[in-house]
This record gives sequence, structure tokens and C-alpha cells, in this order.
Amino acid sequence: MDVTLVWVIVVAALVIWFVAKPDAVFVVRVRAGHAEATAGTVTTAFCAAVVDVCQEFGVRAGQVRGVARGRRIALRFSTHFPPAAQQRLRNWWAVYGWSAPRR
Repeated sequence: MDVTLVWVIVVAALVIWFVAKPDAVFVVRVRAGHAEATAGTVTTAFCAAVVDVCQEFGVRAGQVRGVARGRRIALRFSTHFPPAAQQRLRNWWAVYGWSAPRR
């Protein structure tokens, strides 16, 4: 296979991925164990839940994104969050989370 063709395919795949990637309703960044909304609006209770989970699982840095899936918001996590921490926050979200805004 021609090297140029491979590069064209890789670049095209990256462009499609970036274009198709859903926009986040909110982004919470964790630094040194502290959570802060860097995009969108979140409740202080959600930030507190993120901090509690980070302390429990030793997460010092990372990102939690809220991505609209229809009228629901799905949580997406950076690789810094272990699966158990992700599930803990999803459980919190199932009880206390809110709906996606209308588009």
C-alpha cells in the first residue's frame, strides 16, 4: 500500500472523528484533587461528588465530560478515572443528574 494513501486515510479518519465527536454540555477538570467546571454549568453538588470520588480513588488529575445523548446527558471520563470511579459517578448522576438542554 502506498504511504501517501495511508496518510490520506489517517487524516480523513481524524477529521471525521473530530467532526462527529459530540459537543460536551459541560466539562469538569480535576487538578490536584480539586474539581472545576471549565465549560458549561454544573452544580456544586456534582463538583463535590467528583472531588469525593477522586479522593477515594486517588485521582489527582483528569476530566469528566457531560455529552448530550438525545435528552439525556452521558458522562465520559478521561483515562485517569478507574472503572470503579467512573461507575460511582454514573450512579450519582443516575440519581441527581439533569437533562440535556433542548437544541
